Amino acid sequence: MSNILRNKLAIAVLGVVGIALVAVLVGVTTVSIANADTYNFTRTLKLGMSGADVMQLQKLLNSSSDTQVSSTGAGSPGNETSYFGAKTKASVIKWQNKNASAILTPVGLTYGTGFFGSSSRAFANGVVVTTTTTGGAGCAPGAAFSATTGQPCTTTTTTVPTTSGALSVAAATQPSNGLAVGGSARVPFTRVTFTAGSSDVTVSGVTVERVGPAVDAVFAGVVLLDENGVQLGIAKTLNSKHQVTVGDPFTVRAGTSRTMTIAGNMATAATLLSYAGQVVALQVDAVNTNGTVSGSLPIVGAMNTINSTLTIGTAQMAVSSYDPNGNQTQNIGTTNYRMAGVRITAGSAEQVRVRTLRWNQTGSAGSNDLANVMTYVDGTAYPTTVSSDGKYYTAVFGSGLVIDKGLSKDFYVQADVVGASSAGRTVQFDIYKATDVAVSGETYGYGITATQSQNGTAGAGSQFTAGTPFFSGSVINISAGSATSIQKSVSVPAQNIAVNVPNQVLGGFDVDIKGEPISVQSIPFTFATSTGFTGASGVITNISLYGPNGNIVAGPADEAVTCTNGCTVTFTDTVTFPIGKGTYTLKGKIPSSVANG
Repeated sequence: MSNILRNKLAIAVLGVVGIALVAVLVGVTTVSIANADTYNFTRTLKLGMSGADVMQLQKLLNSSSDTQVSSTGAGSPGNETSYFGAKTKASVIKWQNKNASAILTPVGLTYGTGFFGSSSRAFANGVVVTTTTTGGAGCAPGAAFSATTGQPCTTTTTTVPTTSGALSVAAATQPSNGLAVGGSARVPFTRVTFTAGSSDVTVSGVTVERVGPAVDAVFAGVVLLDENGVQLGIAKTLNSKHQVTVGDPFTVRAGTSRTMTIAGNMATAATLLSYAGQVVALQVDAVNTNGTVSGSLPIVGAMNTINSTLTIGTAQMAVSSYDPNGNQTQNIGTTNYRMAGVRITAGSAEQVRVRTLRWNQTGSAGSNDLANVMTYVDGTAYPTTVSSDGKYYTAVFGSGLVIDKGLSKDFYVQADVVGASSAGRTVQFDIYKATDVAVSGETYGYGITATQSQNGTAGAGSQFTAGTPFFSGSVINISAGSATSIQKSVSVPAQNIAVNVPNQVLGGFDVDIKGEPISVQSIPFTFATSTGFTGASGVITNISLYGPNGNIVAGPADEAVTCTNGCTVTFTDTVTFPIGKGTYTLKGKIPSSVANG
């Protein structure tokens, strides 16, 4: 049910609204009472979990005879329970398969998993279930016979998409043109105002394009910030079309407006030295939403000039003394346990202000396995807001915490271990990217990308890394971790391929993802070739990675140089591998000069 508003086009889309119907049917003594239920699932649900939302899920599944949890007893219509057991999982699989085009296809799955994740929630939240009972006076909803006339009551259930009001998209007051300084973070480029009509509308992502006389390499990542400066979703890199879709889903309430900012995390000053003077902008090309949309796109904000010479403040990070700094085992019922901690030290150039910190819980435990998740600074507890997927915990430090030049502050996350079914799971609080810590300088006002100089050794507890996650916290064992396998695919065999013909199979691999989907931002492939390639002019071109459904998930890309042996091409598209097994195939075009055989 997700549609897109693209450049200078307005398309009608379906949204979410609650419905309550009381109608009189045509006919003597025939009365209809219709009860319409809308759903608002906010967390991922899976086998072994409990809660009121599990009962709502069973009610949704029981709204259709072909997806019922059970025909009699616990889990049957009218006897829904709050436990997600094997029967619920089997019914979720049937429901996912039934609605495959809306749930499975967008994430590259061909068969239901029984894991009620983000795609399933998005579809369920856009559905209304209506139960109608007829048969005369005295027919209460769900009744078999009229309490007044004794006549049989007839009950019908329908599941239909909801409809919503309008969402207008317009340019807000744009940031002034300025400098995009090397190493700066969350540099504001474009602001967009979303206004909802008579009902709530959900925006699932904003598609952004790099424009202007500059190159993609000036950006380390692109992010979406809400009206409070809080980052929504992870920072993402531009693909080969200079585009990226950013932002976790957010809701614009009926009759209100929200103004969001597209911001850029700039590459290091050393990297920008080669691009100094280039002028760049981030243009909003499309809005993914479930509302009826009006507006005009594209929207372009500030045109910022690349600068590699201005020296801004620094924020160096290290493992805090409050961090457990080693893998631990904690029992269910443990309270106020310090899960992870970092220390931030201001450099000598300027004071720095820390505004928000976003933890990434990468363990197999769900958000319902933790309680009272707080970030502590100087003995003060700051509550965290958990993302819709239950993985990101963001702490907002009011107007910000100032750290004087050369001084430091410790930030640590503390939580209770709860949940009757959480035994055997793991908790690991990371910081996915340096820019997930919102730091700015007090003198120049630029956002600052934190740095570190403590690359650790794998398995040695909490550590900083040279890639992602930026900070890898210690593992707290209350459950077994997720298992992932990636290996050569036997279903993509060696075969003859043609020269100068696109989409020739170059290889394939199988993945088996368990626990949570995995997003990868850089995938390098190395090509080993025989002597027949040596001296061949041209390169392998139009290289793309195809998903299990035959859709392109990364690319196209070309080799940078003529390949003699061991040449590498790297995709910078953000690829999300969904839960389950899948085969991915690499295809490309071989230059015509390559020798036969």
